[in-house]
Amino acid sequence: MRARNLKTGIAASIVLLASTQLSFAVDADDFAKKFVAAYASGGMKIDYSGVSDQGSDIVLQNVTVGMEGEPERLRLGDLTFNGVEDDGSGGYEVKTLTEDSIDFSNEEVQFTLKDLVVNNLRIPAEAKMETIDDVLYYDSVTTGPMVVTVEGSNVFQIAKSSATVSNNSDNTRMDFKARADGLEIDLSDVKDAEAQQAINGMGYQYVGGDLVVDGFWSLPTGELTVSEYALTLNDVGRIDLKLSISGYTLDFVRGIQQLQENMAKQANDEKAQQAMGLAMLGMMQQLTFNSLSLRFDDASVTNKVLDMVAGQQGMSRDQMVQGLQGMLPFVLGQLQNPDFQTKVTEAVSLYLADPKNIEVIAQPDSPLPFATIAGSAMGAWQTLPDVLNVSVTANQ
Repeated sequence: MRARNLKTGIAASIVLLASTQLSFAVDADDFAKKFVAAYASGGMKIDYSGVSDQGSDIVLQNVTVGMEGEPERLRLGDLTFNGVEDDGSGGYEVKTLTEDSIDFSNEEVQFTLKDLVVNNLRIPAEAKMETIDDVLYYDSVTTGPMVVTVEGSNVFQIAKSSATVSNNSDNTRMDFKARADGLEIDLSDVKDAEAQQAINGMGYQYVGGDLVVDGFWSLPTGELTVSEYALTLNDVGRIDLKLSISGYTLDFVRGIQQLQENMAKQANDEKAQQAMGLAMLGMMQQLTFNSLSLRFDDASVTNKVLDMVAGQQGMSRDQMVQGLQGMLPFVLGQLQNPDFQTKVTEAVSLYLADPKNIEVIAQPDSPLPFATIAGSAMGAWQTLPDVLNVSVTANQ
């Protein structure tokens, strides 16, 4: 009796284990189709030669990706999705997506990306772009080295990069951060003789730095705010862009994507392309401008340029600065806006005399529809600085 019970228990355990494995099994073909559809909703076309599954891991084989309607393709090789699970609503959750190496090359340019890892990737059941649950997104992405080679020389490379995305509790806002470290630009092989002479004179044959991005997207209002988009180049300076617009809703994104699809289909019809181009301009009128700022913090490049140009002109740097300051009112007179001309002249003169930082800010008293800005630009362009409430400051 005891032996019979033992056999029965073992058999039941095997059945239970098998049923458990089956309950967690994922349809690899369905997964692949929904992954491709999710990317297609963003205007990207993915192709693959086959799909295989190994338990909870799925591999898409010989993957290529490109813009819809464009012939150029980026070859990604085999993409491995680890820890794939059904999310209970027909979509999928992926613990990690990994790729050891991505390569692209044509006759002169080669692009290489190593060690791609995407963490907690969500693939919607249907990419309807109606709620955040219908959008493909992830928690974080990291990469190793990225290198761009032109004619055998590494002209641009990044040591590593990362990006994170987080949602609030009710899925109405997405915060994003990204950075690229160990950025290197090789200017030692620039072909233009005058440009190469200037580069060598200032000691900028090789330039290093980093890039940082920070912002958020509020879905109900469509507010898209980039609170920091800063590129720092060592011994050159730091340029930081801040931008805020509204109206960038999921409805707006769907409309733009539909227009892009239609334009790709009508690529050979010039009249259709023109009509859809006008429709695209009409879509842009749904957006509202909130604010924009552009700031540059100098780290020696301004003085190097002034010294170089002054030497070429046979004068001292002080003489060069005084000459530029004297020319500003005449050059800026073309703006036909005396008040703004005075603001710019004062700020630029102060910066040239003692280069520290200079910043341009456009912040209207209340958000402006893009249609209002376009109307001012076409009807009385000289009023744009006043319409946008533009200020220019230096060394603050």
